[in-house]
Amino acid sequence: MTKLNFDIYACVRTYYRYSSCQKCIDVCPKEEVLYIENDKIKINEENCIHCGACLGVCPTEAFSLKGFSPKELFENMVENGENLISCKLNVPCASAVDSQYLVSLALKNETDIIVDIGYCETCEIGNLKDRIQQIAEESNYILETLEVPYRVKLEPVKYEKPEEEKKKEERRSFLKRFAKQTAGLTFWAMMPVMPEISEEENQEEEEVYKNLVEEKVVPDKRVIFVKTLKESGIDLKDKYLEVDRISFTSEKWIDNKKCTNCYICYHMCPTGALKEGDQKLSILFEPALCVKCRICHEMCPEDCLHLAEKLELDTFVNKVEVLAEHVMIPCEECMMPFSYKGDSTICPRCRRLQDEIKDLLRIGD
Repeated sequence: MTKLNFDIYACVRTYYRYSSCQKCIDVCPKEEVLYIENDKIKINEENCIHCGACLGVCPTEAFSLKGFSPKELFENMVENGENLISCKLNVPCASAVDSQYLVSLALKNETDIIVDIGYCETCEIGNLKDRIQQIAEESNYILETLEVPYRVKLEPVKYEKPEEEKKKEERRSFLKRFAKQTAGLTFWAMMPVMPEISEEENQEEEEVYKNLVEEKVVPDKRVIFVKTLKESGIDLKDKYLEVDRISFTSEKWIDNKKCTNCYICYHMCPTGALKEGDQKLSILFEPALCVKCRICHEMCPEDCLHLAEKLELDTFVNKVEVLAEHVMIPCEECMMPFSYKGDSTICPRCRRLQDEIKDLLRIGD
């Protein structure tokens, strides 16, 4: 059984095969673990060291690691009032927990969050200290913007578990291995012949494919982050984040003169941050759901979607914005509805066709 699992239907590359997102590959400290094949992310489990860096960096939480859950870590630390994160205590590596969890943890526990980097210099993984530094810097930028006194601090704690706890873990590990071996022997002794699976049962177990247009992905870290900000009681108005300095969301604007209301951006948005307005006459944007994957920018045929410079935190948490509004009329040539810009009653497709015919006639002359 693999320890690192990958949900292909949560990956942004499933929504758009030519997506530029390869954050998991870029952050992985080992070569030939994660790679792209046929425009999809693939895992070489044999080379994986299960550090969890891909969990922390993936915008849609497509990766999961057996035995470790960032969400459960957050909930346990809040419940117990803890503030130390260490690879020798509660995480495979500190890079497995991203800034949204760290900021939420600081706000919930009302304290500094200590990230133990005491083992980074001698760690066999080697190059994830820079990634941990990036996470801490982004977390502190958000905490500074919120005007709270708490910070994420990188300290060489070098946490060590008590000897008694180490012995208990060794005993549990031994018993677990022994139980697996004996369970396997018992199984084969009791089951000399494997039961045949009927064709009907086999069909029932076939994979159910996800409807990418209707079923969207909302990562746990975003749900927790937004909920924590709402419950914090902090006045979020007039508190702005520079979009270039944050990795997990954005603010957008649309060039309405170029937008044709083709629906591509919100149909292919993996989280539903972009959505249709009333009767499909407007395009709405909910920053709380945006994961800054840039699929909408990369897929837009008119290149009319753009990143704004700043995002207000009140807008991020509480608002759905109208990015574009359209008046739809039927084209005089093909009768198909199109977004009327006040200049022509012929749709862009028919106009292009007319221009091509004129060019051909000119070449013929």
